[in-house]
Amino acid sequence: MRYHLIGIAGSSMSGLARILQKRGEQVSGCDLEEIYLKGILTQKGHNPTHINKNIDALVTSAAITPSSLAWPEVEKAQQLGVKVISRAKMIGQLMREKRGIAIAGTHGKTTISAMVTLILKEAGRRPSFLIGGEIKGWGNADWDEGEDFVVEACEYGRQFLEFRPVVALISNIEKEHLDTYPRGMPEIKKAFKKFVRLLPKNGLLILWQEEPLTGWLKKSAPCKVKTFSLSKPWPGLSLKIPGEHNLLNATAAARLCHELGVPHSVIKKTLNQFTGVKRRFEIKGEAKGILVVDDYGHHPSEIKATLKGARQWYPSRRIICLFQPHQYARTYHLLKDFTTAFSDCDLLIVTDIFGVPGRDEVKVTTEELVRAIRQKKKEVIYLKEEQLLDYLKQTCQSNDLVLTMGATKIYQVGEQFLSLLKKGEQDERA
Repeated sequence: MRYHLIGIAGSSMSGLARILQKRGEQVSGCDLEEIYLKGILTQKGHNPTHINKNIDALVTSAAITPSSLAWPEVEKAQQLGVKVISRAKMIGQLMREKRGIAIAGTHGKTTISAMVTLILKEAGRRPSFLIGGEIKGWGNADWDEGEDFVVEACEYGRQFLEFRPVVALISNIEKEHLDTYPRGMPEIKKAFKKFVRLLPKNGLLILWQEEPLTGWLKKSAPCKVKTFSLSKPWPGLSLKIPGEHNLLNATAAARLCHELGVPHSVIKKTLNQFTGVKRRFEIKGEAKGILVVDDYGHHPSEIKATLKGARQWYPSRRIICLFQPHQYARTYHLLKDFTTAFSDCDLLIVTDIFGVPGRDEVKVTTEELVRAIRQKKKEVIYLKEEQLLDYLKQTCQSNDLVLTMGATKIYQVGEQFLSLLKKGEQDERA
């Protein structure tokens, strides 16, 4: 079959494109951003001329709505009688061909998915996988010969309800994606309850013991339920990545793989060698005594856990955090939580909120966020994006840790700063 993917530059959509290609399908796609995928025709921009009768199915990402620039392509497909299918439904169809392993929850999904995938690989299971971040040396997706298909299952827009898992893990449940859950936790709880009920009677559900909703979810589960706990971390672990949250992630992955029959020795070896996922406390490099790190964290709980881990691993360094908030809706609804999320950094630099075109109403400003944080933490400043690099050059000194945080391209500022530092070292040696 021939598939055309709208929004192909997104992490999940690009991964889906690779999987379809690996299965022998013809794949093309387009996006506002330019992307190169070997063997796949990709085009920058959206245009109805991309769509013709030779396409068997048009796959759309969650970002494609009637207000999107790409919508005329959807309308053209409908006019031509081309099947239109969402990314989530496409993944759900693929899961039916394997033993689907869905990793859900507000936080930790990408890291746990990567850990589970690598453990199954080490065990010789040859799993397929599709996750939101890149595993070092493996990318973010593959379709292999084994029976298992590990999928990161995001609750945004209730997309995970299209999946068909046999095994599911829920890391935790918090307020998030409130632009699609306007009533907050009651709606989120309802969605997770429906997700749990997707599991077959011979399936498996893994839950965090300390999660307040665990007891309630257990009652909803039609299958066997097992739990994991930070009070009982998986034995023999000595991780190369910081933070209690990562010890909990590792324990979750270990519990799941143990239930699938993977030997303890394989689990322990893989997790102790695990060096993380791209954009999850990713060490970019060090120059002139300044360590530059990047992290995808954009929810208050993620930020708090990451900074706590950074403080534990680097107690003597001054931690300078560059944060770009993602979505006006998230910033507005979680404003109070953001005010206490940055307690473990020494200096916080906040830049302009990144709004999502077509689905993000301005309800709060960056200045209001900074003022709210300042009431709890004095060491916070607001800078425009174009001011960040110069400020770092003037402010940073040896033994600092510069941590870029956010679901945007804020990491590019850290990379540019690191390049300047390295060039300075080279000039000094010349």
